[in-house]
Amino acid sequence: MNEKFFLELPIDILVNIFSILCTHDLRNLMLTCKSLKNLIINNNHIWRKVGHNRLIIRNPLNSYENQSWYKRCLISHNWNKGIYKNQIVFHHDTLYMPWLKFHNSEILLLALGSDLFCFPTDRRGLPNCRKTLWTLDVPTIKRYDVRTNDISRFVINDSLLLCANRDGCVSVFQLSGTKNRPSLLCYIEDCHKYGEVEVTAVEAIKSKTNICVVTGSQKCPELCMWSWNFMENNDEFTYSEIQNMNCKKKVKPLSGDVGVRCLATNQSNDKLAIGLTGNNKPVVLNCEIYELQEPVDLTKSGKFAVRDIQWHNHNTLAYVSHSGYLRLLDIRTNNVVYESMDPFQSSLYCVKSDGHHALVVGASEYSRCVLFDARRPARHVQMYFTQKKSSPIYSLDFSSSKLIAAADRSIALVDFDVNPAAIKKRDYSQVFELVKR
Repeated sequence: MNEKFFLELPIDILVNIFSILCTHDLRNLMLTCKSLKNLIINNNHIWRKVGHNRLIIRNPLNSYENQSWYKRCLISHNWNKGIYKNQIVFHHDTLYMPWLKFHNSEILLLALGSDLFCFPTDRRGLPNCRKTLWTLDVPTIKRYDVRTNDISRFVINDSLLLCANRDGCVSVFQLSGTKNRPSLLCYIEDCHKYGEVEVTAVEAIKSKTNICVVTGSQKCPELCMWSWNFMENNDEFTYSEIQNMNCKKKVKPLSGDVGVRCLATNQSNDKLAIGLTGNNKPVVLNCEIYELQEPVDLTKSGKFAVRDIQWHNHNTLAYVSHSGYLRLLDIRTNNVVYESMDPFQSSLYCVKSDGHHALVVGASEYSRCVLFDARRPARHVQMYFTQKKSSPIYSLDFSSSKLIAAADRSIALVDFDVNPAAIKKRDYSQVFELVKR
């Protein structure tokens, strides 16, 4: 009689009762009654309250409003507790320092050597590396030194694909849909020191009528900028225009042996973040007046190097350093508002942010990625050993349910959209916690 009376209560009252329960009690309740299970799973109010103080992993660029709050909490629980399936989706025999991007969770772009591969995703949203949508063979120049012709980094800015090359050149491509092969807009030769040094960073500042390509090298204390007029309905470019010295502008905000490791523009394209060698903080360049917000000398330190950088939000930069630190920098005050260190005190190579609270970094040892919460300084949330062979993680990207990491010989996929009851937990949240003495 009591059970029947309980099930006949109005839904609003049941939801208010369930909102008070913890996740363990909700789980036990779902196991007892199928009707209550459907009510609990499909009610977002209950799970929105559960996930309020938890780390909910979001897609860095895409919203997932169509996904229920129960599904979000379940997947984020797997992220936090180390419950996942991992597999090698791409393997190669040659040692590379690959760079990848899981673009809009629709395609996987992978740079290996001087080739850029585009792989589709299947119905579950997993990259299918057995099938290639298109391949780009980036233009190269033969150099008679120890350098290779590998792509060091590539970025996508709006409809532009920019590839920085270790032979000292940059290629700019026009994207027209994810499944279509990009077309070459221009090829910039000998970017720094007449091509004697590699291009380690590239970005684009695009307006309605102008494109500005920014390049940097870790062995050159200057930024080079090429700009030319751009019309959406006119794709006719000649290489001589972009290589004309009148189109090139040098900005030398650096000094001495300081070089550029990485670049990142914000969404409004009015600020350019610069990660430097020999500096413990990145610097920000105002793209309208081409001046630094903070002098480089104030952040100069020979023991540090900013390895990778990303805009966490409009006012905050996330960056990792050679010394193993992950930091968030508020560009309004130039103060570090968050700091944490790799659990093994290893160097960090790359960083990605979901733009909310989640930060994932790639470490230099054991093919390891580390998850951090921007609300919890000085400790990590979880670690993921993406593959058995030890290697640095040179690049990574993630969505709300997947993590893709690039090692020297393979690309690993970590899938968190799994049933936690059927997967063995690999929890490294406490074992390797850093203790300061």
